[in-house]
Amino acid sequence: MKKYFTKALLYNILLAIGITVVLLFTVNWGLRIYTRHGQTMKVPDVRGKKYDDATDLLDKNHLDYEIMDSVYLPDKPALSIIEQNPKPETVVKSGRTIYLTVNAASAPLSEVPDLVGKSSYKYARIQLEGLGFKVGEPVYKPDPHRDALLGMLVNGKPLKQGEKAAKGSTIVLVLGQGLSNETINAPYLIGLRYEEAVVKIREEYHLSIGAVTTADGISDADKARAFVWKQDPYYGRKIHVGEEVDLWLAKEMPENITIHPEWYNSATIDSTN
Repeated sequence: MKKYFTKALLYNILLAIGITVVLLFTVNWGLRIYTRHGQTMKVPDVRGKKYDDATDLLDKNHLDYEIMDSVYLPDKPALSIIEQNPKPETVVKSGRTIYLTVNAASAPLSEVPDLVGKSSYKYARIQLEGLGFKVGEPVYKPDPHRDALLGMLVNGKPLKQGEKAAKGSTIVLVLGQGLSNETINAPYLIGLRYEEAVVKIREEYHLSIGAVTTADGISDADKARAFVWKQDPYYGRKIHVGEEVDLWLAKEMPENITIHPEWYNSATIDSTN
């Protein structure tokens, strides 16, 4: 037994034990450095601060950060911190990642639902507010149907079907005011182009466009320049403000139709038609 237990063997065993101890010490020391053992701190409150100021403060505290989400709150400064996780005053180790929710610089766009002609004022308001829009005071336009939704405006401009608007923006609903007790004489429209007749009906007489019948061959692009050759009610008949006027259009005026330009600006007429 003594023959095999030589000084060389003893030396190698002691050397192996020494190397193992050194390795264990090195690994333990490395883990302590990696985990920053014992180095803790309270998370600073960066809510309400601008993004650059918040990240500077986190850097000074040896904390990492990452944008977790973004929202849009119009009453908060752009690019300010809305929320953080972990919460302020939470005790964490140095190097911990703080997840931030940032207020977007501009409102995201959202498609406005097609509600015109399909919804009441109350339902349209609920729908729009549920999508993050504000609903302003409605405006009324001549229309025989009281409170019918005729259109929607953003910044005074009509919204087209499928168009998008910034969330938080104010949408004004255009509603029908119904028939008024006030009566007027129907305007004379024969010989006017359709686009001219629309202005006279809506803006000068506060009436509504009713059915529009077009002759064969008139496309939507041609419609604005087509001529009115027939109307109902006819010129001079007593009608209520808001009532509809039906129109018949043609590319050219029929030869058998007589035009009376002097009637275009007449307020009243004793009509026998």
